[in-house]
Amino acid sequence: MNRLTGLILLSGSAPSTTNIHYLSGFTAPDPFLFLKTSTGGYLLVSPMEKGRAEKQSTVGTRVFTPQDLGLKGKKTWNQVEQIRALMDVAGVRRLQVSHDFPVGLFHTLEKKGVKVSVDKNPTCPERKVKTADEISRLRKSQKATAAAMKAGIAFIASSGIGSKKDLYIGKEKLTSEMVRQLIHKTLIDHDCAGVETIVAGGDQATDPHERGYGPLVAGESIIIDIFPRSEKTGYWGDMTRTVCRGPANPELKKLYNAVKAAQAAALKAVKPGICADDIHCICQELFQKRGFPTMEKDGKHVGFIHGTGHGVGLDIHELPRVGKSGEVLEVGNVITIEPGLYYPGLGGVRIEDTVVVTETGYSYLAACPKKFELL
Repeated sequence: MNRLTGLILLSGSAPSTTNIHYLSGFTAPDPFLFLKTSTGGYLLVSPMEKGRAEKQSTVGTRVFTPQDLGLKGKKTWNQVEQIRALMDVAGVRRLQVSHDFPVGLFHTLEKKGVKVSVDKNPTCPERKVKTADEISRLRKSQKATAAAMKAGIAFIASSGIGSKKDLYIGKEKLTSEMVRQLIHKTLIDHDCAGVETIVAGGDQATDPHERGYGPLVAGESIIIDIFPRSEKTGYWGDMTRTVCRGPANPELKKLYNAVKAAQAAALKAVKPGICADDIHCICQELFQKRGFPTMEKDGKHVGFIHGTGHGVGLDIHELPRVGKSGEVLEVGNVITIEPGLYYPGLGGVRIEDTVVVTETGYSYLAACPKKFELL
């Protein structure tokens, strides 16, 4: 970065908020500014947040309030004036902004005579390769995820099967909501927050992002996808298992076994230097050979309709992507491997683990059994 050019980030959108967290160690519920320069970082926060920011921010980050910069009256909370004041104290004359920077604020800066341009490069490309400390934080989140997964599966396994195949806990029908509530309680015990947790059975499970609702039924696949965020560190976990309470029909078991085999083959291929596209192709080819094509049927895409995985860190979805991305895996990448198949009328199956790329292949962040039929 040129000595006279700084990169300004405004918290609010997920990418910028987590990039500020990564660069400065600080995050807050209200919007705040971060200026990255060749000599260090500059945080601009409210007086209420200054003490916490000074304690949490990384070495080399200077913390200011609008008042520290001499802003008074209406200028105190005017973001353009805040940015200009930060530029003055940092000694920069030009600005770059990230792709998610507010367009209205961008144009106002230009009108005020600030030389500003959009940075075409990723803000923190180094986030793709995790440090040992980050891997430790991710492992704790993934262990919480595994504990919640085991609790959810055990709850389903404990249910009774009614005469019409509805599942019961005592005299009450077992629902997606009940399982999700138990999962979230378990995550709270591990200082994590469940976000959009999926417990979807039957045809609901054929929509990969359907959260699931209502009674669960015996003999149908139930997808459980848990991706919690640590309340302490901000790092995420991510894991999916698919189960069936009671016996599954032969075609559904065949579907499950194909996904389990695809995940095993994809994991075996994970190593530094491999192109992520190749891992994705392994899953696609295996599904095709086993008679599970991806196509459009009755106006809906069915089969393997998403990528094989994604990076996990301060964002639940971040680089590198494991799909048609052209990205090459490196030691220290933390990624999911999550092939799935989805066919309305038959069911959906997805199996997912989060792993770290090592020098010799990969390592699980947390282990959890992969058992389909809960008999």
